[in-house]
Amino acid sequence: MTPIARIHRPALLLTAGLALWGQEGVDELFARARRLAFDGKRAEALELCRTALQRSPGYHDIRILMGRIHAWDGHYDEGRAELQQVLRAEPGHLDGRVALVDLELWSDHPRTALTLCDEGLTLRPAQPLLLFRKARAQKALGAYPEALETARQSLAADPGLYEARQLIENLAELSQRSKVSLTQTYDRFDRTFDPWKMTSLGMAHRFDAGSLIGRVNRASRFGDTGSQLEVDAYPRWKDGTYFYLNAGFSESSLFPHRRYGGEIYQSFPRGLEGSLGFRHLRFSASTVTIYTGSLGKYWGDYLFSLRANATPSSIGSSESGSIAVRRYFGDGENHLTFSLGSGVSPDQPNPNAEILNLRSRKASLAAQGWIHRRLILSGSLAYEKQELGQGVERAQTTFGAGLEWRF
Repeated sequence: MTPIARIHRPALLLTAGLALWGQEGVDELFARARRLAFDGKRAEALELCRTALQRSPGYHDIRILMGRIHAWDGHYDEGRAELQQVLRAEPGHLDGRVALVDLELWSDHPRTALTLCDEGLTLRPAQPLLLFRKARAQKALGAYPEALETARQSLAADPGLYEARQLIENLAELSQRSKVSLTQTYDRFDRTFDPWKMTSLGMAHRFDAGSLIGRVNRASRFGDTGSQLEVDAYPRWKDGTYFYLNAGFSESSLFPHRRYGGEIYQSFPRGLEGSLGFRHLRFSASTVTIYTGSLGKYWGDYLFSLRANATPSSIGSSESGSIAVRRYFGDGENHLTFSLGSGVSPDQPNPNAEILNLRSRKASLAAQGWIHRRLILSGSLAYEKQELGQGVERAQTTFGAGLEWRF
């Protein structure tokens, strides 16, 4: 190869590469830039975006990607300039407005974000993504009741917006930290037992670290009455992780003399949540320990959950479980739940040593909802078949009703 050929060969290769580059479609450049951006190669992604915009300056999706990349890197002025250019050309562009609202929220400009949302909602009324971000802006400004109402509107517009349900729960904690509840349950049996009754009066408060609940249970069974004191706590460890802790005390034979338990809950991507824990019940003549775990999945406005329980004993372990489907209506406090199960429930409201040792099958239906902006009404109906042995069964029907006042 001559020296001249050696000199010109790189130039020829570069020219050929540029020619091939020019043949590549703008859509493919955009797709490559997206992949690079989500792989963390943002500088390379920006270069591809600039190249694509030189060939197609009106390609808004590319400019929006550039704006988001700048925002992710904390270069808010550069990102704002790109996104504002999109909205100047097309004020109704949803992705462009959503991206600019996100940038203003990340850069601590919630009032600007709120204005952008209101402008967008005049063009697209009841748009769920804009309503959700408006609620976030209102929350950042400390307007918790208004944010809660807006978040509920976003979930009503799109029941599958899982982030809105999480925001509603968070805002409910911020805007109404305390509640008083009164519940009544009535159990009727077709044989062996007279009806059972139990009344519970509880008070709860949500602290920054989690919720604390105190409760007094008063039961009437076997011609006797007795009381139990219970405390529940839901401390938060970190985002997506919290605990359930329980302790109960009673001097009455109608309740466990001592009960305590704990469970850890962990959220996962795609609306999944799992838990592992135990319950320990100490009666006058026996002790029961139940190990339990659950798996839940949010799917649109439904929650599907499975719970498995294991109760070891000296003669072997017994297993039980349940499956439940919950349908949400509007927010996290209005819902209808149907469940099927067998065996022991670790959180049975009125545990009895004999009942806990029986094989059983159960179906239940429960509902609750707002009847006032501070008042929630709940009701439940359950039917259970218990095996007494030698082919003999007993039916138990449980009715429940409750009121809860938020303040």
